[in-house]
Order: sequence, then C-alpha cells, then structure tokens
Amino acid sequence: MNLTIGEMLTKSAQEFPDKIAIICDGKWVTYRELNSRVNQLAHGLLSRGINRNSRVAILMYNSIELVEIYFALAKVGIVGIPLNFRLTGPELSYSIENSDATVLIMEEEFESTINQLKSQLPKIEHFITVEKKPHKVGEYYNLYHNQPDYEPGIKVKPEDESFVIYSSGTTGKPKGVVLTHKNHFWNTINYTIAYQMDKNDVELALTPMFHSSTLGRIFTYVFTCSTFVTSHRFDPEHVMELITQHKVTSITQTPTMYAGLLNLKRTERYHTSSVKRIVSGAAPIFPEMKGELAHLFPNAGIFDLYGLTEASPGVTILGPHDPPEKGTSVGKPMMSVSIKIVDEEGKEIPSGGSGEIICRGPNVMKGYYNNPAATQEVLKGGWLYSGDVGKIDQDGYLYLTGRKKELIISGGENIYPAEVEAVLQRHPFILEAAVIGVPDEYWGESVKAVVVPKPGKTLTDQEVFEYCKSQLAHYKKPKSVEFIDALPKNAAHKVMKTELLKRYLSP
Repeated sequence: MNLTIGEMLTKSAQEFPDKIAIICDGKWVTYRELNSRVNQLAHGLLSRGINRNSRVAILMYNSIELVEIYFALAKVGIVGIPLNFRLTGPELSYSIENSDATVLIMEEEFESTINQLKSQLPKIEHFITVEKKPHKVGEYYNLYHNQPDYEPGIKVKPEDESFVIYSSGTTGKPKGVVLTHKNHFWNTINYTIAYQMDKNDVELALTPMFHSSTLGRIFTYVFTCSTFVTSHRFDPEHVMELITQHKVTSITQTPTMYAGLLNLKRTERYHTSSVKRIVSGAAPIFPEMKGELAHLFPNAGIFDLYGLTEASPGVTILGPHDPPEKGTSVGKPMMSVSIKIVDEEGKEIPSGGSGEIICRGPNVMKGYYNNPAATQEVLKGGWLYSGDVGKIDQDGYLYLTGRKKELIISGGENIYPAEVEAVLQRHPFILEAAVIGVPDEYWGESVKAVVVPKPGKTLTDQEVFEYCKSQLAHYKKPKSVEFIDALPKNAAHKVMKTELLKRYLSP
C-alpha cells in the first residue's frame, strides 16, 4: 500500500469527519472542514493556472492555513518548497530562485522583506499573501472563496515529488532535498508503528513546519486521525497551558524547548498526567534532562529519534521499553529502514567498529534538486550516506560517535560551518575564518568563529556580530569570536578543526 499525502487526508475525512483535526492559536477545524477547505484551495490554485507544472514556495509561521496549503498542493501534484522564516533576505532569495519556484505564498509579516527581494526573484509569477486578521478579505480568501469543495480529481502517484526542503549547505550553499509522496508515506508508517499512535492521540508540536520532522508529524496525525495542536510561537507557560487545556498525549519538541519547560516555576498548577509520550524532534535528550522530564510528566515514555532530512527524516528510534543500558544510543532502525556502518571504501564494518552511518528504505529521498553531483556523493547503490559517524553494537543499537560533516546543532537547528565561514571570509578585514560548535547550556551548542584578520587590520567581536547580522539567520550567527594569528593546518593546508576543538573545548 502506498497512499499519497492528499489521499491520507481524504481517508481520514471520510472515516472521522467530525473529529477535530487541528487546534492552533484559539482556532480549530474538523477533518471534514479541513478536507473541504483543502479541496477549495486546490480548485482555486488550478483556476489561477497554478498546476503541477508550477512550484510553490511557502513562507509562513505554523498555522491552520499552512497545513491547508501543504495538503492542497499535494492533492493537485504541485511541489511545495517550505521556507525557513528565520533566514535573511539573501538566504531566502537563494532558496527561492534555486528551487525554480513560480509562486510564493507568504504571511503578511513577510511582505516587506519579499518586496525588497522582488528584483532578485524573476521566476516568481504570483505573489500571494495570507491574511489572518479577522474579517479581512484578501488574496488568500479570494483564492478559495466560492470554489467547489469536491476532490480535485488530479491523478497523483506515490513516486511524484511532493516537497523540496532546503537543508544547510556543507559547501556554503543550501541543497534542496527532494522528497516524494512515497517517502512521506513510509516515514508516516514508521512513525505510527514506532510511537504506537492512534486516533485517540492529541499531538502537540511547536517546532516550525518548514522542518521535515514537523512535516512528518503532521502527516502522521492525519494518517492516524488524531488531533494536532500547534502555535505560531513558543512560550513555556503557553505550552503548559495547551497541555492542560487539550489533555495532550504526545509532545514533540527540541531539547532546548524542553529546557524552557523545566525552567518554569510552580509547574504543579498544570495538569500533565495525560502526556504519555515525549519525543525529541532534533537532537537527543540529555540523560539528566530525561530524569527531570520524567518528574514533570510522570506518565510519559521518552523517545529519542535519529534522522536526516534526506530520510524524511526518521532513521532510528530509542524508546522507553528499550533496556536502560542502551540509553546512550539512538536506538534501532525504524520498521522499513536498514542501516549499516561502512569504512572510507564503502565496506561494511563489523559490530562495535566505528565508521560512516548509511541507511536505505522507501523513506530515502529522490535526490538533491538540480544537483546531480551532490546526489551521487550521498546516494550510492540505493544507500544514503549520512556523513555521520557511529557504531552498531551486537544487539543492533546505533551509537553516534561523531559528525563527519562537522554539523552544529543549536536549539534544534542544523548549522554547517562552511556556510558561516563563507560569509565571514567575504568580510574585507578577514583573511581566514573557521567555525566550530561549542557546548551551550541552553542551546546545546553554539557557533564559535575563529578569525584571522588581514595584516594591518583590526576587528572587534562586536563588528563581526554586526556584519553577520545582515548576512546570516539569527541562529547561524557566531555567539563568540576568537582572533588568532594563524589557523592550524595539516600538510595538505586544510584547517585542522580537531585542533581548534581541543583548544577551545579543553577545561
């Protein structure tokens, strides 16, 4: 069985039409209402000449409207490009242009930013603004108003492309990860089985919907006919109020978000007994934090997920029923996923040996958009080469031992040093720069820049911060800067990041 994303919603609307599908910022819709609006929106897009030959970029916060847009695109076979709203103008324009998007749907808040970028977006034929103010009639309303609410009747196949999600670039530019309907369906099956989800679940997820992990949660709640609770903002007190009010059974957040909940005072005033599942949606939850979360949510099991955008994203999972002695692992492969550890030549390494983690399954991406060279680097013989280093023990549990790609995870967001380094090295006073991740009590990791100024030039860390402000998304900017005379390099003249890590991580 392979369902498309649109078919998942149609199925649930037929089975449980009056069940609440989404709750967001004081509004809610049933499955019947959601499916009806999605169909109207799909017909509205087609009436504007926006069809499967179009590609639609979306720049929005979490909302019911955003979910409507995702499913409407899926029902008529249009590829969606979710955009990270934290990006700067230059970063946004690159992703939009690289994706070949011809339509941009955005929230009102982003109009001024996009207006400044219009000259850099020659491929965009339609700019559509979503108005959320009560009683305000505008472009989005006119798109679906007076449209029929029956199924659009467009044939969409499981192998068709559904979304292109831009990940941080290992070589300075983001790459578009092409995911099909089939990829998302099998990730949904994996999630459903791993988390034992059913129609009685009430899922709370405030991670942004431009992430593949949050997309995976949305499709899973629709497939299982459960209820999804979200918001456009994260505020710890607001989260606890939502849990209490809606009797939430499952929470998906980043470790940084969980830390925010644990820092609250007087948590006894909130009712948390309904929560039976705590999921980390980005990096693994620290052992100390697991103990604190168990106290705050006494009936909840804690799940750690290891995944990649390129795998839609689930690869392995560690759950509450796994042996305690496996607590430092990231668990075993999900139902339809196979993993192994290989050496530099691609040969499998026996259990206990460390090497690159590779995986395969129906959830693995089609490739990188318009980037065959990068695709060939990571997709070999049906296997996805993760760039992460790990080992598998004799019981089949995966342990992460390093990151081949030097990835920094700060507050659940992926940051590749090369992208930040490329920006720093464009500064007229900087000769060379290297970026590393350093431990951060709140964010997990933060970005540290090690900078070599040009001869005769001087810089302050504040000047570096200000320069990066307009060039990089807030979460990518260095939080600290170190100025040195020369970067440590090997015989091939490559920067030795290991030496920098030793220097700045040593007590």
